[in-house]
Amino acid sequence: MLDLAFSRRQYLVRLADGPARIRDLVDAFEHSRSTVNRAVRALEADGLVERGADGYEATYAGRILLDTVDEAVAVAEAVETANGVLNELPSSPRNHRFFADAEVVTIAGTPPATVLSRLQRVVEAADRLRGASIAANDERFVSTLYRRTVVEGSLELSYVLTESVAEYLAAESPERARSIVEAGVEVSVATDLPFAWYLSTVEGRTTAYLAIHGDRGNFLGYAANDDPDAVAWLADLFEAERGRGTPLAAYYRANDGDVLAP
Repeated sequence: MLDLAFSRRQYLVRLADGPARIRDLVDAFEHSRSTVNRAVRALEADGLVERGADGYEATYAGRILLDTVDEAVAVAEAVETANGVLNELPSSPRNHRFFADAEVVTIAGTPPATVLSRLQRVVEAADRLRGASIAANDERFVSTLYRRTVVEGSLELSYVLTESVAEYLAAESPERARSIVEAGVEVSVATDLPFAWYLSTVEGRTTAYLAIHGDRGNFLGYAANDDPDAVAWLADLFEAERGRGTPLAAYYRANDGDVLAP
């Protein structure tokens, strides 16, 4: 049945929009009448379309199977666009639906500076940002976060860092680390994270960004999706990781108290 839905998808799409007669389908697809008849009969035999007074129309079963096929096609397109980059993500947690209709941008297909500039603009535009970082790749991104959060106070930020990123921040920018703590920015430290992600809210609308890194922490690209289910998946993951993390100030006091010394 699934093979049939894939092979006759265009018929299901048309008949999900409303009833149509055989001659309408012949005209719409420029197929022979015999080809259309075979397609419709096969769909009807599997209960995916039914005949009514105004012609053939998709059944409930046909509509939900079409939804499944459309989702699979959208995910496949995202996988193809990613050029293998998605294989850098861990096997768990995963949500294939996140990639349905997601915008996938990789440095293999777009100049790295362009990709990083897009993410920097995300930070510049956000009213609220929830994020999780596994690497400190781009100084401009970090500097923009710091400026908008600590210096200007124009961004509501909640963040989770891995221990390695927290230690890097303390070693490379101790004054910045201390200022973040003193400003009361909500930052937690987790032992590890599966990947990096961001939830950017602009005027009440949230977009989820799943960042992809190589095994050495090198940034490879991202997938963005503003579908509510996609946003909810990463929002739930953020809350779970934030809940098991240690506040940044407590982490530094326990591991490197000198960072907080004036």
